[in-house]
Amino acid sequence: MRLALLGHFPFDAPPQGGVQSVLATLRDAFLARGDIELYLVQHRRGVPYGVFRRQEAGVRGYTAYNLAPRDRGLVPNMLRTGRLVAPLLRELAPDGISTHQPEYALAALATGLPVLHTIHGFPRQEFWARRGLAVRSATLLEVWLEWRMLRQLRHIVAISDRVIADYRRRTRAQFHRIDNPVAPLFFAPAPPPEPGRVVLVGNLTPRKGIDLALAAVARLRAHIPALRLEIIGAAVDAAYAARLHRQAEPLGETVRFRPPTTPEGVRAALERAQVVLLTSRMEHVPVIIAEAMAVGRPVVATAVAAVPDLVAPGETGLLAPPGDVEAVAAGLAQLLTDPDRAAAMGAEAARRARRRFHPDAVAAAYVQALERVMGNWL
Repeated sequence: MRLALLGHFPFDAPPQGGVQSVLATLRDAFLARGDIELYLVQHRRGVPYGVFRRQEAGVRGYTAYNLAPRDRGLVPNMLRTGRLVAPLLRELAPDGISTHQPEYALAALATGLPVLHTIHGFPRQEFWARRGLAVRSATLLEVWLEWRMLRQLRHIVAISDRVIADYRRRTRAQFHRIDNPVAPLFFAPAPPPEPGRVVLVGNLTPRKGIDLALAAVARLRAHIPALRLEIIGAAVDAAYAARLHRQAEPLGETVRFRPPTTPEGVRAALERAQVVLLTSRMEHVPVIIAEAMAVGRPVVATAVAAVPDLVAPGETGLLAPPGDVEAVAAGLAQLLTDPDRAAAMGAEAARRARRRFHPDAVAAAYVQALERVMGNWL
């Protein structure tokens, strides 16, 4: 199969964000199959521009097309993507196209070639959570592009049941339910965790609700002396990050903030964790939960968006209502004071993760969906 994969890919650097991690893992899984001729196409700032051929020993290579955006101008680069990408796709003439952002889907649909689009977020809902005129303006553009895309799409990958529930009335497309993949390194056997260690991975923004995590730890600190909270993420919102540091100051050595790290660094942090915590106010399908499950760690999380699609309460972790500090604290206490139960949940999480999130399984599901799309495209 000749496959074009369109989205924002990491290039000569670790992935920045969950979608980039997903695309990098998909890329490698497609290549490992050996039956796919792969082309990567992206149009964004921050990567070297040109055509690059990548080849690794024992693995079929791929060709990456990094199309150069304009540095200045009144027209946003997202509106220029189609003019550059559509002619390239016509020249490549792939059997199928997998897109992961609306502007790429519109470019692919303009070619008349078979297109399977994956929805990774909810821009209409995210508008109010984003700050700054420029960011909100870009979000409005994304909403408009998505609206145009949904009118034309015939096939959509839903990475959660929430996608189907939210989009089924907005499109006539057929949904293909496929989970996001998790990189293979997370599936290796893990050593025993550090007792009392809680790990939260997420950027320091209000939507991640890290203030709730700190409040929950403050309630438990006197009762669980071994409790340690490790927070890994970038200070994307400087004012909120400063507020978090002030909130954590009375907790002393119980809380540690660490900068973003590589996938290997995330894996090491998850190995240390007895429990992985996520107290978000807004999410879609957080990759960190799937990664924690693959490592064999139970999760305590707020039940927002598609998180309940990932965490089975009482089986692979515990859920708390959004914003409920007491419920978060109670969930942490249950698992931190009962290590056998936590270990049993982690083992069940790892079993389910291998079936749902292993890249081989996800790549096979994508290939099967693409074959159906190509067979029904005429």
